[in-house]
Amino acid sequence: MDNQIIKDTPLEGVFVIDRPNFSDERGFFKETFRKSELEEKLGYEFVPVQQNHSRSVRGVLRGIHVAPWSKLVYCVNGTVQEVVVDLRPKSSTYGKSFSIVLGEEKKACLYLPPFCGNAFLTLSETADYAYLVTDYWAPGKEFGVAWNDPDLSINWQISAPILSEKDQQNPRFREIKV
Repeated sequence: MDNQIIKDTPLEGVFVIDRPNFSDERGFFKETFRKSELEEKLGYEFVPVQQNHSRSVRGVLRGIHVAPWSKLVYCVNGTVQEVVVDLRPKSSTYGKSFSIVLGEEKKACLYLPPFCGNAFLTLSETADYAYLVTDYWAPGKEFGVAWNDPDLSINWQISAPILSEKDQQNPRFREIKV
């Protein structure tokens, strides 16, 4: 495996998967990930059971959502600021966050292990965001954390995002129990 394809991030177990992009006058082709490469890096099997796709307009912030499953996220179209917060109590990077811009300029995937909070802010006019998950969604399986929690010190590229009613009610990091 080419070690430059799957890169570590500042968060334990969170990886950027940046496979080659082949472009010409027709457009481009890209393998977004290879299961065998990801599993070699993880040391265990990655078995997605559901794929989700959302479209958001500029200024929409979705998250921070925390779930008991792994995610493989990819910005299909547009540009987003992706933020991951480590909420695994036994992790060496517990309570820390990581941010990366994904999309038109950085066509990469991001792998998140269970209980890493996931959020994204739409920076382009619209953005299509797709992700694979290793468990089926059901009410009550996931929870949220306040996007603007001062304890997390996230440097968002916006000060007044568009939030869902649910995300407006998310508790602070210090109020949650994982």
